[in-house]
Amino acid sequence: MGRTRNRTSGAGANDNIDREQLGPFWLWHRTDRDDWNICWYVDGADGRGRRTSRKSTGIGGGDADRPPQAAIDALAEHYTAWRKPAPVAVTAAGVEGLIADWLLHVEKVDEDPDRAKYAARPWLTFFEIERRAGRITAGPYVSDINRALVQRYIDWRKPQPGARHGSTVSGATISRELAALRATLRHAWENEVIPSAPFIPDLSDKEKAPPKELVFEPEHVARILEAAIRLPERWHVHLFVMIMLSTHGRGEAVLELDADSQIRDGLIYFNAPGRAQTKKRRSIVPIAPTLAPWLDGIKGKVIMYRTTDKEGAVITKPTESVTTAFRACLIEAGLCEQAIGPDSKPAWLDEARTKPKMRAIGSPNTLRHTIATELHKRGIAEAQIDSAAGHSGEGTNKKNYRHLRPGYLKDLIEGVEDYWREVGQHTTAHLRYQRDTNVVDFAARRAAGK
Repeated sequence: MGRTRNRTSGAGANDNIDREQLGPFWLWHRTDRDDWNICWYVDGADGRGRRTSRKSTGIGGGDADRPPQAAIDALAEHYTAWRKPAPVAVTAAGVEGLIADWLLHVEKVDEDPDRAKYAARPWLTFFEIERRAGRITAGPYVSDINRALVQRYIDWRKPQPGARHGSTVSGATISRELAALRATLRHAWENEVIPSAPFIPDLSDKEKAPPKELVFEPEHVARILEAAIRLPERWHVHLFVMIMLSTHGRGEAVLELDADSQIRDGLIYFNAPGRAQTKKRRSIVPIAPTLAPWLDGIKGKVIMYRTTDKEGAVITKPTESVTTAFRACLIEAGLCEQAIGPDSKPAWLDEARTKPKMRAIGSPNTLRHTIATELHKRGIAEAQIDSAAGHSGEGTNKKNYRHLRPGYLKDLIEGVEDYWREVGQHTTAHLRYQRDTNVVDFAARRAAGK
């Protein structure tokens, strides 16, 4: 910004004084309204010659030759907006560069940027294939993105290897990759890099059909329990599995369970005192006989991780997740497969490719799907399964007092015990009396439950 001699009239009529000017714009003080105006020349229409245009800043004060700083700032802002380059034409905007810009943005705002990178990477490979085939000669530019190109991408991706051996890329994966391109173009449009973003269609619901819900067979559960109880540092996983499969409870509720305030009178109150119920309701479930001895004597937090200090002394501490240790149990139990790397090839832990990198099949939440499936197989009433799961739609009174009824969820507990008997055909890792001297009279517990 510079101060120049005013040689205008009309809107710029304060002659023979210095004025604040930036490019073709200058400040002029309208004294009758005490208002600083931004002025500039406009070529007149119909041969009327040049004239002066102006707009009010709404800022007063200062002297005719000394505008206030607020007016000077308004002039600078107006000039900056005028100089801002126009959006790049769609035909000249390179998509690969826009993807790079979007990934940088995701890196700053997303807690899991790798997910975006994996979704964007196949597009770069596809664009190279398109160039080699001569379907696009340069770029690609945004103007090259149309329904035909997107459909070619979908057709190219569908037969490629998926995450599991023998599988192909899922519809859900392709949908995420389409969303990545859609987000790239929207980000460019929102930041005025391109004037508009082409439409990116998604797969149909049928094409995006989710994979079948995974469940563990009884022999799988037996192997998981044995892997968990083999090492003290995994004992918390063993107890977590026992509670999940005995109650149909939610994983987060099991992890937060406190014996002192939530286990009493043969019941587990998954919703802690003082905690408001949410849409993901937490239920009240009777303690199954097979689970009961594993809970005997526990004080405070139920799921506690065991470790050792520097001196080798065993210490326990609360844990908010069992995911990592559970994954280790699955791999030891053989419920795993070789992982697929970002290059869509099998991953290895060493350069010699003698140690495959394994990925677990399943998660802690698979336990909830498993017991729901097993209870349905045993003909347990839907209402009892929903009640234990926290899905019941009964009225408030029934929700608050039904656990006090004799025989509350009796059929569900019998179904759970029948399930544990089937697991018992493959292991004894679910039976506490097989592990220590804490022998429990199951007949007495059943009688007490009645």
